[in-house]
Amino acid sequence: MDDKQIQEAIKSFDDKVKSIDEKIALGTKGIDDRIAKALEQLAAKEDLAPYMQMSPREIYAAQRKRSLIEKLQTFNESDAAKMTVKELLTSTSNVALPTTVQARALLELNNWSDLREICMIADVPKGGGKTIDTQIMTQPAYANWTEGSALSAADPTLTKRTVTLAPFGKVTQISDLLANTSALNFVENLGRIHGGCVRQGIFEKVCVALSAGAGNTVSAAATSVLTFADVRNAIKLNAVDAFIADFIVTSPSNMWTAFSTSDAMTQYYGSLNDLMKSGLGMKAHVLGLDWYADPYFDTTFPASAKKLAYVGLKGQSAIWAALQNEPVVELYRVPTELSNYVITHMDGGAKEGSANSICTITYQS
Repeated sequence: MDDKQIQEAIKSFDDKVKSIDEKIALGTKGIDDRIAKALEQLAAKEDLAPYMQMSPREIYAAQRKRSLIEKLQTFNESDAAKMTVKELLTSTSNVALPTTVQARALLELNNWSDLREICMIADVPKGGGKTIDTQIMTQPAYANWTEGSALSAADPTLTKRTVTLAPFGKVTQISDLLANTSALNFVENLGRIHGGCVRQGIFEKVCVALSAGAGNTVSAAATSVLTFADVRNAIKLNAVDAFIADFIVTSPSNMWTAFSTSDAMTQYYGSLNDLMKSGLGMKAHVLGLDWYADPYFDTTFPASAKKLAYVGLKGQSAIWAALQNEPVVELYRVPTELSNYVITHMDGGAKEGSANSICTITYQS
């Protein structure tokens, strides 16, 4: 790649950043700065081609994923990875264990659906306690004014939302069996399952909030089968209430059923190609929606709940608040048990946003 091509790539990325507010509703604290930093790092390299068709959010996710993989590779090539867990715990390199477990847990979050992306992030002030109050503002009508006359102000309609923060995560005792395993295998497996537990906690809290606040409902035309017709109806209902939907949360089974049976498949080949590139941090984008498909959807909403999907607007449909930006991994020892434990945890919670920005797709029987 010559200098002219690099400059063109940098300009393309700059244009994406300038139009970021028009393209996506960013939902993570400080994500603007982190996207900008990721773009600068990418622009300094020659392997820009895979990123040219990606949105800023997708570029950030890909860069973050690459960074986590590089961190794990550094550990895998270190002397610490050649030790057993017991040896590592009693050596001066023991700090490597929680940091690499955290990296693997974050990679698990990045590989699947981190629903914090779709939420409005409520800031948690120091000393704010375990309940965080925020407001939902209703869109008012515009006003006409007469030149020379005093303006009359009207307060917007506010609805309070209170997010309750609660600890969640996973704790694992390092038994004799685990203590004598390879540190490399321990990090890979424990980080994967702990990351999955945190992902499940976030997913369930956000989905329950969406379910509690949904102002619109579509009843599926086909029993227990999601179709693009149902999704279009959900988009339409939200749009009538002045909310332009940009995401859908569902299960992989529901998504692939819709992809493989609805409409003419050739219409969606481009989106299917994007889905196959999930290693680059990309999600399927169909009907103007980012598809968040996660197997925990069926865990959160079993068959008896008769839920197929939620369609909504990023930054409006759900609210997330947490004491930590990312899950924390810690080691602690209980002397009376002669045992060590690994705990991965967060303190967070979710609440519904604007009711009419959320549409539930259900079925009757």
